[in-house]
Amino acid sequence: MKRSVFWPLLILVLGGVLLLGALDVFPPGVADLIGRAWPVLLLVIGLTLLLDSIPRLRRWAPIAAAALSALVLIGVVAVAYTARANTERTENSVIFDQPVDESVQRLRVQIIGAFTIAEVSPTVADVAPAIHAEFTGSAASTITPTYEAGGDGTAVFIFEESTPAGLPLLETMGRGRMRIELPTGVPIALDFRSGGAASLNLLGLDARQLTAQLVDGDLLLSLPNTGLEGAGTVAVENGNLTVFVPDTLGLQVITGGRTPQFAEGEYLYDPSTGAYVSRRYDTFAEQTDLHLTVSGSIRLD
Repeated sequence: MKRSVFWPLLILVLGGVLLLGALDVFPPGVADLIGRAWPVLLLVIGLTLLLDSIPRLRRWAPIAAAALSALVLIGVVAVAYTARANTERTENSVIFDQPVDESVQRLRVQIIGAFTIAEVSPTVADVAPAIHAEFTGSAASTITPTYEAGGDGTAVFIFEESTPAGLPLLETMGRGRMRIELPTGVPIALDFRSGGAASLNLLGLDARQLTAQLVDGDLLLSLPNTGLEGAGTVAVENGNLTVFVPDTLGLQVITGGRTPQFAEGEYLYDPSTGAYVSRRYDTFAEQTDLHLTVSGSIRLD
């Protein structure tokens, strides 16, 4: 590409981008990125002039300068967004409290987080049954807590975090943190989904059903003393899983071919089912089955 063609083309592209930006054509995240990335033009110009002064590279100077500048831009953007993504944000705070009537015989709980560090635990045992939920995080996150009690003895509690679609604004990126306390003495069906690390302490809860899915981060799971109704399912797509098992609970766990870590002699492998089973599993009054899909390590404590 000749220099007489490159410079007019660069000006046309720049003018087009500025015009589209002035007309608010770009989504906010893209417009924010363009506004921050304009110094790359100085790199293109400087590298073009530098390479053009070298006779052997003169022919390819504009293309090489644009390619090198693009690589630099991609690297800087990746580092900036990664650093921001791991920063914990606190400008947005939501607190939700909900009493749970004694007539509720089954509480269905759905917790949905974005890239949020989450903690689920029982409420204080000597207080009236209630749900307490807290969130702190980015102002870009929208928290929607809902509670609905039906006439059939069931109630549904949903605590959901949603974020804008598309490329986020760099200044709003970061992890949030949510903490949910659930009532003891009420049978609970828990559906948990999040993009960050999580701690699910079900010990002391009357948890009957469990579904948990993490996109990124480690999961600490403390099982309840009572057995689940049917197999619980746990998926950790990019992280490790640690399961704390009460001494009074027999556990049978299918790990998808992965070998879990555990104290010697505590679990036996059953090749017919592909499951690791607590020694003397049949003697436990309370039993739980788990189906695990984990990318990292699995530890049974």
